[in-house]
Amino acid sequence: MKDAAGLALCYFDTVMFKKTGAHGDRGVVMEVMPGKRLSVLCVDGTEVVQKARDITVVDRSFLYPGMAVASASDLSGQAGVVTGVSTALDLVQLDGEPTVVARDVSPAEVQRVRELNPGDYVVSGPWLGRVLEASLDVDVLFDDGAVCRVTVSRPGRELEATMDKDKGNSDYFYPGQPVVGHGTVFKASRWLKGYWKPTRVKGTVAKVEMAGVLVYWVASSQMGTERSLFQASAPPAYQHNSHNLTFFCSGDGLLVRLWIVSERCFFRSPHCRGRAPTTCRTTATASNLYESSLPPASTATADEDGQESPSAAARGLTRTHRNRLRMGVKRMRRLDRRRAEFELSMSVADVRTTVDVLWQDGTRQYGVPSATLHPIWHRNERDFFPGQRVIRSTPSHVAAPTTATDLDAAGPAAARFGIVRSLNYKDQTVCVSWLKAATCAGEYPEVDCDETMSVYDNLRRSFDHKLFYGNIVVRLQPTDSARVDGDGGRSTEEPVPAQRNKKKGAADDLSWVGHIVDLCDAKYLQVKWGDGNTSKVLPHEIAVVKPQSVDKMLHDLGDWVYEDGDEDDAVDKAQEDTPQELAAADDEADDDSSSDSDGEDGPAAARTTGLADAVAQAMIRLYGEVLAQGKRYLVNGSAALASRLGRATTVNIETPAPVSGGGDDKEAAAAVASASDNGGDGSAGQGKAEADATGGGDDSFRFLHFEVVQSPPDHHYLNNLEQGTGGGRKWIKRVQKEWKILENNLPDTIYLRAFEDRMDLLRVAMVGASGTPYHDGLFFFDLQLPPSYPAVPPLVNYRSFGLRVNPNLYQSGTVCLSLLDTFGGKGTELWSPEASNVLQVVVSIQGLVLTAQPYYNEAGYAAQVGTPEGRRNELPYSENTYLLTLQTMLHLLRRPPAGFEAFVRHHFHHRGRHVLRACEAYLAGCLVGTLDGEARATELSRKRPCSVGFRLALANVVPRLVEAFNEIDADGCEQFDRLRAAADEQLLLTKGIN
Repeated sequence: MKDAAGLALCYFDTVMFKKTGAHGDRGVVMEVMPGKRLSVLCVDGTEVVQKARDITVVDRSFLYPGMAVASASDLSGQAGVVTGVSTALDLVQLDGEPTVVARDVSPAEVQRVRELNPGDYVVSGPWLGRVLEASLDVDVLFDDGAVCRVTVSRPGRELEATMDKDKGNSDYFYPGQPVVGHGTVFKASRWLKGYWKPTRVKGTVAKVEMAGVLVYWVASSQMGTERSLFQASAPPAYQHNSHNLTFFCSGDGLLVRLWIVSERCFFRSPHCRGRAPTTCRTTATASNLYESSLPPASTATADEDGQESPSAAARGLTRTHRNRLRMGVKRMRRLDRRRAEFELSMSVADVRTTVDVLWQDGTRQYGVPSATLHPIWHRNERDFFPGQRVIRSTPSHVAAPTTATDLDAAGPAAARFGIVRSLNYKDQTVCVSWLKAATCAGEYPEVDCDETMSVYDNLRRSFDHKLFYGNIVVRLQPTDSARVDGDGGRSTEEPVPAQRNKKKGAADDLSWVGHIVDLCDAKYLQVKWGDGNTSKVLPHEIAVVKPQSVDKMLHDLGDWVYEDGDEDDAVDKAQEDTPQELAAADDEADDDSSSDSDGEDGPAAARTTGLADAVAQAMIRLYGEVLAQGKRYLVNGSAALASRLGRATTVNIETPAPVSGGGDDKEAAAAVASASDNGGDGSAGQGKAEADATGGGDDSFRFLHFEVVQSPPDHHYLNNLEQGTGGGRKWIKRVQKEWKILENNLPDTIYLRAFEDRMDLLRVAMVGASGTPYHDGLFFFDLQLPPSYPAVPPLVNYRSFGLRVNPNLYQSGTVCLSLLDTFGGKGTELWSPEASNVLQVVVSIQGLVLTAQPYYNEAGYAAQVGTPEGRRNELPYSENTYLLTLQTMLHLLRRPPAGFEAFVRHHFHHRGRHVLRACEAYLAGCLVGTLDGEARATELSRKRPCSVGFRLALANVVPRLVEAFNEIDADGCEQFDRLRAAADEQLLLTKGIN
């Protein structure tokens, strides 16, 4: 959705209205509504509905250090990172008509009515923590002068705003706000003045203070950020007195408290920059309100002694009516006198934000208006920025070192550590300064050389130095070895030009906690500390505080945090987040998706089995013998079949709909339902039991689409006997039915093996479809049917070789699909014991996972289809996916899964020339995933060229492919000697760039 000027709108944008209304001329976007309308929060707290074409974005105060941005005029161009933010506030008083109090106020000069919010960083002595929950002491003033203090721990349960404009924000209280108490809340609260009466139900907020605060401690000045080291000695999580906590900053990238229009605040100091806080004075507010209720022609009033005025009598008002008006005037005057006892808060009327940006090409801009930038919410793995520490992975046969000091021992073939200098986003190339190996412990390596390379060329962020702009860091206690830098001196503690604040007491010392403002060079980085000083430090002198969500930290604290059923909700949420957590764990274990790791090349490690295992194996063999007769019937009967079930049973994988996580399995479910209905009795042409493994006309090799054989030694679930003992006669009959369905209805590009000695196991091979980055690739999956099958879905593991070729296929082998209950879903997306089967699973994986645009399979990314952000990321993801598919081919040729050796060899013997033909087309600039079944260019191939970086990375892979295909005497490979020349030309181009 775009504004009047054509800028894409975001949540929390500050916008200006086309026409000034009763609630001011600007507000902040809170919600997107149907019909290109938005809900906008105004300065007085009122939410109004505006059409997108009637508003203009004027500010984006939600930008924070470390946030990736793009130019609002070129959303598909290079990215930048925010390195600094400057904010100025305009404040107004809303008592009656809005009155301007001050302009261009720094956020450091004011504090919010609610001082601490979830996500805030706070310091208590030598400890740094995150606020998870905070209770408030809200003083409520009643009309008769009584004051009651209510402790609000759960918003909306104790007090509720009475004004419609405040009801949408139940956890936000401010002085002057009318409230009502629920139930006996006032009766059970502390009365500061007066006592409880049943009639005292409504009042006005007079004061808001912090009460108890729940804190999750994340770092210690003595022990760093490793929670396991300091957890036992950390302060209590619940802090009864919030005055013991010193505010450091308002959250991080996961949770930042924004300064937005309508935010309520006070000056921190009454004399801050010569401004005095505004208080409510006992002016003629009540009289004015009273007079405004009368017709303009009348000036009727009531005297203080209660005598009625002549004008009132002349208007013919009844005495009862006049008494009511008189009582109203007195009541309002009393309220005014009571309100004069507390300070009214100010409201933010406007926000102006400018930021400093470091662009990927290495250029810097200072004081950029925030409205000219657009946030990049989803960065891809190859969005490198200047100053980032990176590592280039080792070849597959070399063990990668884990630290920079291991480089010397690992030898010249080991991984290299470097510093990013710049990135060309259009070409997808990156300039890196590589570091020399350290000669002694404690020495930080010097720069060795500079190199321009492809972003796909086994480059990833360094495990050792996960440092980035805006990271919250703590200074580690220095040691003799850690304090010495490469120049033989100590780290520079001299402040870079910046004002030095007066040193505070030890309890308020913030000189050890700060955030990264610049990744200066190969040796130092720059940190701005909490006391205002800025200094250069060495990477090993600080520790980075890992950002975490509030929900995760609450869950880590334990069950005592949750009340009134919240624990169950938290557990449910944690279970829903399992795929994301698995992805994060995979990224931690191996952040390099493009590595040549042989992590799963070898067979499963042999395991000694005891008597129970032997018994279980015997039972499974017994089940296999029961089915032996049926197996022979299936194989022998299928050999005579000449027809094949039509394409109607498969999902259209040429142009699949993007899916999120598990995706939408409705099409696959419908297709398989039809196949299952026909396949159960062997109808629908009886299916096809064997076919050419490559789909070609070579009759010298035949590979059955379905066959029952002996179990292989390298099956992922071979030793998972707890799930493999079978489920009795009913379970055997269900497996027989599944085998029959699979034998009759498998698509042309799916091959499956069942095992007579392990009926619970299956192995599936899939051929990547043309028109996708997976074309001509092979993808293997191991399945296991649990004893409770089909009450639960089968277990599925992908043979990944340590490569993540799809958001749904993790390096660990986990397959994230709602049909497998490994991702959230609803309806037909989920496993159904009555309707679902193995065929549906394998068809769904091929049709909904191995798609033409795999980028959108990531959870939540389907909403980016057709957006600038989606177009920006979809091509790099597809290019990297194709490179990973080629690497998977090399792994399979080197060590194919047991039982499929001949199949793998013959597939690439027949399709190898098509793979190399595709590489030739891509080296010529064709768009990835747009070639036809014969690997020839289509109309779409030239609409958008592939990147230079992709061609450089492909040029490194092609010689290995040619060599591997020549080893198996692949058809037509002798014609591709010219492809080596094309690859060499690309590598010469790289040297020319350098």
